[in-house]
Amino acid sequence: MQNQKKKALIIGCGIAGPAVALFLKRAGIEAEIYEARKRPEGYALSLSSNGVEVLKMLELDGPAMAQGSAVTNGIMWNGKGKRLGKVPLAGAGQKSVFIRRIPLGMILAEEAERQGITIERGKKLESMEVTHTGSVAATFQDGTTASGDLLIGCDGIHSRTRQLIDPAFSGTAYTGLMNTGGYTAGLHLSSPPETTHFIFGKRAFFGYHVSPSGYIYWFANYVQAEEPAREVGEGSTDTERKRRLLALFQEDQPLIRQIIRATEETFPDFPSYALPTQPDTWHKGPVVLVGDAVHAISPSSGQGASMALEDAVVLAKCLRDLPAIVQAFATYEQLRRERTAKMFELGQRGDSGKFVTRPMQQWFRDLTTPIFLKVFANPKASDWIYSYKVDWDEPIRADTPAASSGRETVSEAAAMK
Repeated sequence: MQNQKKKALIIGCGIAGPAVALFLKRAGIEAEIYEARKRPEGYALSLSSNGVEVLKMLELDGPAMAQGSAVTNGIMWNGKGKRLGKVPLAGAGQKSVFIRRIPLGMILAEEAERQGITIERGKKLESMEVTHTGSVAATFQDGTTASGDLLIGCDGIHSRTRQLIDPAFSGTAYTGLMNTGGYTAGLHLSSPPETTHFIFGKRAFFGYHVSPSGYIYWFANYVQAEEPAREVGEGSTDTERKRRLLALFQEDQPLIRQIIRATEETFPDFPSYALPTQPDTWHKGPVVLVGDAVHAISPSSGQGASMALEDAVVLAKCLRDLPAIVQAFATYEQLRRERTAKMFELGQRGDSGKFVTRPMQQWFRDLTTPIFLKVFANPKASDWIYSYKVDWDEPIRADTPAASSGRETVSEAAAMK
């Protein structure tokens, strides 16, 4: 795409959207971001060291670390306080970070705007159409339109972009787990530095991280067989949520209930979703998918945001180095599909222990987890997860199998309404 200036329409301004825009600008491609929400939303997340490495490429790792709290290790416990083992949560010599989602998104969005990238909020994608020249025109629910040479769907697990280019795809699936969490200050808990604790309670799962200032990030997962309405958690009060959580953890370590009682803010309960299978193709014509829109994985992996950031830099490199959009998209998919599929499996394994509620199953889990962690979750075995790096300066070659086989024509993707 070196011969002619291109413009990309980016749908979504969460984590992936502004990251894609920033890397595209570096690659010489103009980008505009369109976000459905008028205000940023979200709670907290763990950005693993492989995701932090992408921020470092944008010189934004410092602001993220300043807003969050560094993490390098995790300790697993059962509900009675028995230590089950220790796991690495960052690559050797690297750090992950526990951070609120909104500040992380704002760090990226503000940098995009500082570099002259336009962000329009309140723009929910309605339809899109590929023109006879191969460009793409997007129509939003407010009746406004935008056009560009390509469109990048960074619009999350319930992606409208994905629905438009692949209406037959089965889509998201409820994992059977509900989530909540919160922030607690003023409770003085001792903890090894840069450590997140994971507790397999009798009826639910609890995790917490104590920052150097004593500020506590925490989350909880519990099993609920029936998928709730997506807005159901927003109707509960903070008092109701605390009461329910205290009941869930009443037979577990007392510190869990101490954290919950002292919390200053709890999150509305929300369900976990994932894409059990990836779409057959990540792209169609001049449209491509990024992040959760194409390979959403369970939060148990701790890798959702990091996968989106990795996608961003790899996609931008492909568009920078390959002469045709379809070639670039095919190569991007080839370079990312296997790794993201492995991360999905990682998330599934993380979820599996949270469904163990029978006493005999819990006894067996507590017996085998220390062995499993030593064999499969030691630093060497985890290196592929956390030490992954993308070299921005290494060119993408046009003779890779995906690049040389991209043959989709404009007519094959002409109508996406």
